[in-house]
Amino acid sequence: MTEKNSSTKNIFGWRGNILRVNLTQSKIWVEDLPEEYMDKYIGGAGINARLLYDIMKDNLQTDPLDPVSPLIFGCGPMVGTKFPCASRFTVTAKSPLTGIFGDTNAGGYFPVRLKQAGYDHIVIQGRAEKPVALLIEKDNLPEIVDARDLWGLDIYAVDEALQEKYGSCETARIGSAGENLVRYASILSGSKRVSSNGRTGMGCVMGSKNLKAVIVKSTGTVPVADEQAVDVLAKRYREVWHKGPGTTLKREYGTLTLMSQKGETERIKNDQEHITQEQLNAYDLEDFKQNYKTGQTACYRCPVACSQKWAIKQGPFKGDRGDKVEYGHMLHLGPMLGIFDFSAMLHLTDVCNRMGMDCIQFGYNTAMAMECFQRGIIGSEESGGITLQWGDVQVVEKLMMMTAHRDGFGDILAEGATGMIARLGPGTEVCGSHIKGMSFTYSCSHGVPMSLASSVATRGGDHLKGHPFAAIIGHEEMLEKMFGKDLPEEIADHTSPVAKGRVVWWQENYKMIMDCLGLCFLPVINANVWSDPLILTKEMGEMYQTITGRDPKNLFESAERAYQVERCYNALLGITRKDDAWQGNLRGGKNPINHPGMLDEYYFYRGCSSDGLPTLKRLKEIGLSDIAGDLAKNKKLAEEVACPDIRELVKDSPDIVG
Repeated sequence: MTEKNSSTKNIFGWRGNILRVNLTQSKIWVEDLPEEYMDKYIGGAGINARLLYDIMKDNLQTDPLDPVSPLIFGCGPMVGTKFPCASRFTVTAKSPLTGIFGDTNAGGYFPVRLKQAGYDHIVIQGRAEKPVALLIEKDNLPEIVDARDLWGLDIYAVDEALQEKYGSCETARIGSAGENLVRYASILSGSKRVSSNGRTGMGCVMGSKNLKAVIVKSTGTVPVADEQAVDVLAKRYREVWHKGPGTTLKREYGTLTLMSQKGETERIKNDQEHITQEQLNAYDLEDFKQNYKTGQTACYRCPVACSQKWAIKQGPFKGDRGDKVEYGHMLHLGPMLGIFDFSAMLHLTDVCNRMGMDCIQFGYNTAMAMECFQRGIIGSEESGGITLQWGDVQVVEKLMMMTAHRDGFGDILAEGATGMIARLGPGTEVCGSHIKGMSFTYSCSHGVPMSLASSVATRGGDHLKGHPFAAIIGHEEMLEKMFGKDLPEEIADHTSPVAKGRVVWWQENYKMIMDCLGLCFLPVINANVWSDPLILTKEMGEMYQTITGRDPKNLFESAERAYQVERCYNALLGITRKDDAWQGNLRGGKNPINHPGMLDEYYFYRGCSSDGLPTLKRLKEIGLSDIAGDLAKNKKLAEEVACPDIRELVKDSPDIVG
């Protein structure tokens, strides 16, 4: 059953529609996207967060895999326009990995086709009795279709089957990991350019709904406010992003460059040791280019084309090929597990992608188990007779398949770090590391800004919610545009905890703007680091205005509002200061998280109390009085009034408009 409203909207960038799906009732209907949401939360990740909050605020204890829990797809107003590198979408839900706010961002063609079909967001609730897919065709009413014949197919096989059945289409689908409710299962999308919504277990939520795939068939354009101005801007940034040294490097090697850039600061075998030069040489980029690379693919209208295509031409994995390998695969299916061989890592990458599983969490879980085995904390009895040996590719592949099917010891590996510790015993905690239940670590002494950003991220241990690259590389020009010229010298020192809280806060909002608009982070950061122009809030405001026709002066505040919604949802779930820190083994290091320039400064700029709770003053100031009321009712609202006005915090910033 499908219902469709008949309202027409004179808007640009957005399509003005939310597609609502109840799988239990086999019901689909379309709602207007509220104007208030466009103005206050921009789109994409921001509106997703508000939609999740509104549904779950009265269902706080609901399990992430309960039919009531929504799975939300969202695209920003830049997606589907002529603008280059604007093809990102966010999937949001209560995370089955962490039990708190969860979202994940990816690119490709899928979000573009969704916008062309006329939808900005999809909100999916309920659970189908049997495996189904959601079919969305432009100019036709969406429908729920039988997918029993697709259940059990891997990520690539299901896409091939759908292409054959429906013709040229874009699909977002799950593999065995999602079907079997692996807590960090991914959603993969695309045929021309495969993309992964990898973190926080959104594929697990999709699997819990018996939803195998979302299929979109559409073409066309997304209307913009000023086509001529968009054409001029698009041409300018297409040239910047095509010719820049940073983006040229990404075209050649993708994100695999990060391994060589980090060099001997990289750690191996569950972060126990630093990598050696000899081990680094095993992942030499020229070796990859000459012996494995077969080309690259690009997202919709992207001049960078960072996704690397590869094939293995000899050895035990001869014949393997793929079009999705990132730094996350390289590190967590390579050195993290004691594997120093390109072909082996690429083989495992292909298996992991086919199963639809987050390579980062699988890598950390397996590395934790291997260290426990190494130290005699667990043995063959716990591992089901499997010898967990560093560097054993066959064992890792076996564990990967067992995990995707929750078979034997794989049933334990299918949990997060906290779930593994609970099942294997508290003695294993010394070998595990996580933040709010999700694993991702940065050196507390070398990468201090990123260590803080990972700690306070709303979705758990993270590297992309607020990537503080300005402080990591000491980008003084950018730091001055962010905060003015009166800055402590140490703000540009990545080994110092001084003044890092403000950088993380600012860059969380900055990244939120991109995730709300649908703009890719990779070309922006590479242009900022390697070439001109600096692309900050003003520049993104110009993009926003030409596309939507709306005043960009409150863009930064809208990002603040969206991020506060995420933090407020977590606050309702009991997240406080104690959770904004790395849990587990620091490998002998000292975490400066409680230095005044770290967590305390971050809370000051974010408008939280010293224990990490949102304050009434900040929430009222940015128009979230209703959420403040929810927090007050649940005794999760801080009453202290020392919170600064956000406009005071940015008044000396040459970058902030308004």
